[in-house]
Amino acid sequence: MAKVVVIGAGMMGTACSSHLIRTGHQVNLWGTELDGDIIDLLRQRGIHKTLHVSVPPGIKFFQADELEKAMDKRKIVIMAVASYAIGKIAKKVVPFLKEGVFIINVAKGIPPSPYLTLCDLIESLIPSSLSKKVRVIGMGGPARASELVRKISTEVIFGAKDERTAEYCSRITRSPKFKTSATSDVTGVELCAAMKNAYAIFIGMCHGLSEKLKISMDNTKAALMGQAILEMSRIIIPYGGKLETVMGQAGVGDLYVTIQGGRNGSFGKLLGQGMDVKEAMEKMKDQTVEGYIATRGMYRLAKDLEEKSIISIKDDLPLFNELYSVLYGGKSPAKAIEDYFNKV
Repeated sequence: MAKVVVIGAGMMGTACSSHLIRTGHQVNLWGTELDGDIIDLLRQRGIHKTLHVSVPPGIKFFQADELEKAMDKRKIVIMAVASYAIGKIAKKVVPFLKEGVFIINVAKGIPPSPYLTLCDLIESLIPSSLSKKVRVIGMGGPARASELVRKISTEVIFGAKDERTAEYCSRITRSPKFKTSATSDVTGVELCAAMKNAYAIFIGMCHGLSEKLKISMDNTKAALMGQAILEMSRIIIPYGGKLETVMGQAGVGDLYVTIQGGRNGSFGKLLGQGMDVKEAMEKMKDQTVEGYIATRGMYRLAKDLEEKSIISIKDDLPLFNELYSVLYGGKSPAKAIEDYFNKV
């Protein structure tokens, strides 16, 4: 049994808390300033207002001004806030870290330059006195919060520079409904987690367009998924990631579930149905579309590789090139899909 604190009371943070309390751990769930109403309802009725489900008994809930109390004697810290807030929230957490703590990042995004992954960003904020005594781990794979909280079977992978650290996290979180594995490829795990969100938007656009036109486009969506995995590998491998990570749960597995019903796929679907980016964002204003943010980060990483003559964005990442044109250049999804297939 480990003493755990989950940082962020959104859907994923609450789902992780529910899983871990069922696995036999002591769990504190801390809410950010944005989670006040969520924590209030959890305290009063044990129900999460977005997941619409009762959480298992035993979780202790903490408001934003109770971070020190929530962090007390915790060995495992789960970072479950939106990727854009990781730096800000990690700075609040760091003063309460102790030697021997494990920080598991379940957020999925690409941080600002000069950092490659969110784990890199978190590590940069840890004081030098603790830098070798606090371990940072990434988690990837298909773990939709609405299913995780309801004990529906899945499999995830933990990545850490020291594979023994990842194996420890894998071992203590595993259950009959939550299969786990470990790797030293934390770069691959983290980048897959971010990039699949971006590509899920494009494939979601195809889904929305098929509904708008009232035609089946399953072949098209499958072809786009295959290309997405290929392009992810073309970015991830030059940065030190492994092909097997992209081809496993962190890449293929997570991309599939995100396409099927995640918020990024839903955002893409709205675009495909005819909304522009601003309208779709307004429609989903209560949800964080991580893939929209990740697309900018991916462009930075891809551009760095292009400047080193490792890849050509236009030739090697044609699907990503079209996605970027839609999200940041105003191109229509229908035209982007047409141009992609004409290019290939």
